[in-house]
Amino acid sequence: MNSMQKSPQPHVCSLIELQRAFQSALLENQSGPPPFIINAPKASAAERFGVYTEAYRLRLIEALAADYPALKEWLGEETFDQLGRTYADACPSAHFSIRWFGSRLSRFLAESAPYDSQPHVQELAAFEWALSEAFDAAEGPTATQEQLAALEPDLWPMLTLQFHPSLRCIDLSYNTPSRWQALNRKEPPPDLETCSERQTWAVWRRDLKIFFRSMPKTEAWALNAFREGRCFADVCEGLCEWVDEVQVAVTAAGYLQSWLREGWIVGIGAD
Repeated sequence: MNSMQKSPQPHVCSLIELQRAFQSALLENQSGPPPFIINAPKASAAERFGVYTEAYRLRLIEALAADYPALKEWLGEETFDQLGRTYADACPSAHFSIRWFGSRLSRFLAESAPYDSQPHVQELAAFEWALSEAFDAAEGPTATQEQLAALEPDLWPMLTLQFHPSLRCIDLSYNTPSRWQALNRKEPPPDLETCSERQTWAVWRRDLKIFFRSMPKTEAWALNAFREGRCFADVCEGLCEWVDEVQVAVTAAGYLQSWLREGWIVGIGAD
């Protein structure tokens, strides 16, 4: 028997194994370079790995700035950069598309100092994300006034609506939309104002343009009810909490007319 023992052969990684290991180290923000990155005459392994980690983080911050330009303008370049790095560590990108990297920023701000004590900053981020979502939403053919007028009168109580994919509703406590407009134009924003009560704003896209407007409480309630699948009769019954029952059907029909003009409605049914 040969007493000589062969030395164990080192494991040779395939290209795909190296790529996956490198990706994992990069995405997890590994503190040191992976063992397969070696020192070179012009740069150490740590420096070479740092080039890629820093480039990746800068790309994430760049994507965040594209989704939150007003927030960046408000916080300033340096503070926004630090926020982006902290956010990237706490909420690593979990999608193949970098488009969704910023989806958790508003919640992150609500849970992280010093922004957890600055609800107006959280709200600005939430408003900007709603604008971004509305812009990227799918398209849909809008319904017409003629379709509504063609509905038989006896079918009105059962009328239901389907809404444009871009339509978003967000409750705001501050004068965030006017502040966003000024910041987006790189102008000094108006002083922060607190609303007497939270107000619902609609955000939507039409002809590749983003629109937003506030709604009275009754309209916001009716819109939410229709979006939940309730019929015209149910909505009218609910509106009676605020509107005289003699006027409630006219009020609800007026909302429908407004929503049609603004392109919110894509389908009208009466099942």
